[in-house]
Amino acid sequence: MSVIIGGESSRAAGTGRTRSEWTAKHAEFDERFAKLREQAAAALGIEQSQHLESASPDQVAEVISDFSHLCMSRLEAVRSRDTEAEQQLCSMLLELQQLALDWYLLETGVRSQRLADCAVSLTRLRAMPSTAALIDNACHELVSRLGFRRAVLSTVDARGWTPVILQDHTEPAERAWFNSWQNQTVPLMRTTPEAQSFSRRRPCLIQDTTDAPVYRPLIVQAGQSRSYVVAPLVQGGEVLGFLHTDHYPANTPVNEIDRDVLWAFADGFSHIYQRAALMENLRQQRDQIRDLLINTVDQIDDLCDIGTEAARLADGNGPIGEDHEAGIRPSHRVELTERESEVLRLMVTGASNHEIAQQLVITEGTVKSHVKHILRKYGAVNRAQAIAWALQGT
Repeated sequence: MSVIIGGESSRAAGTGRTRSEWTAKHAEFDERFAKLREQAAAALGIEQSQHLESASPDQVAEVISDFSHLCMSRLEAVRSRDTEAEQQLCSMLLELQQLALDWYLLETGVRSQRLADCAVSLTRLRAMPSTAALIDNACHELVSRLGFRRAVLSTVDARGWTPVILQDHTEPAERAWFNSWQNQTVPLMRTTPEAQSFSRRRPCLIQDTTDAPVYRPLIVQAGQSRSYVVAPLVQGGEVLGFLHTDHYPANTPVNEIDRDVLWAFADGFSHIYQRAALMENLRQQRDQIRDLLINTVDQIDDLCDIGTEAARLADGNGPIGEDHEAGIRPSHRVELTERESEVLRLMVTGASNHEIAQQLVITEGTVKSHVKHILRKYGAVNRAQAIAWALQGT
């Protein structure tokens, strides 16, 4: 099959060697495999060309199994007096079985290490300050740390899926193909792997795009992908996005390990994104409530000031603040809160309300309220007067 849907058994966890170590182990195994394949072909009288295509990593176990069965068949046909041929076949069979065991251990170690790296990447993403930062860094983690050479993040809605971010190791000129597809909606046609991933909430492993029902204009013609994995980003049972990964430009097909790693990452990323979105919503509601409370306090203060000024007018005194308009500094000691002092310090530097809000990480409405309280406490008619009196006091 060229398209494989992930199952529940695909998820796993574990630890293993570092990436550089298992990459070196892969190279060492490939060398051993090629050498033994040549020896087995020579010993069994098989032309090497018959098995060159079977030497791809995904079919190593199958090739070893084929050679082992051929050795067993030859052993059964060897005459009892031909001990040399019998010994050679037995030795070859033992080497093949040892190679099969080493391959299993290597693949298990690689799977465990990449899944462990996935857990580290998700921990790193959990510390991101916003949902925007999460989206910007997701593909970077897949390409720089989790063994993929290319990754694309897409959003999903009722119309289809829309590619948003591409990350790979190619030159900018080689990524120009993505510009015409970025933010362009691709239809979710029923037979495509994306449609299957969307409906089943599972990743899809596409081993060969030549005979798979993929969306060819984007996947094959523009992206030149020969084999890829797609995994859904699910929140609350709804698919909100896709992650596509492959090993382009290397001519290396994706395998089940790639599928498992992407699935684990997509699942963890979905939970982290949901948590970040919730925290952003809570912070926004907190700021709105804070502004509402501050505005309420301001209104109460205004009412109190109106009452005080009315009393002074009734007593025949001038309006409050009249002396201050003349430039007379208040004789009483002005008591400011810690936050008001911070705002005043920035006011003295000439910072605007917007700049003060950014530096103190508060809303601009909150800054305006603090400025108003400072002016009221100083009895100043404007910011310049309050700053002048504050500097005189200092």
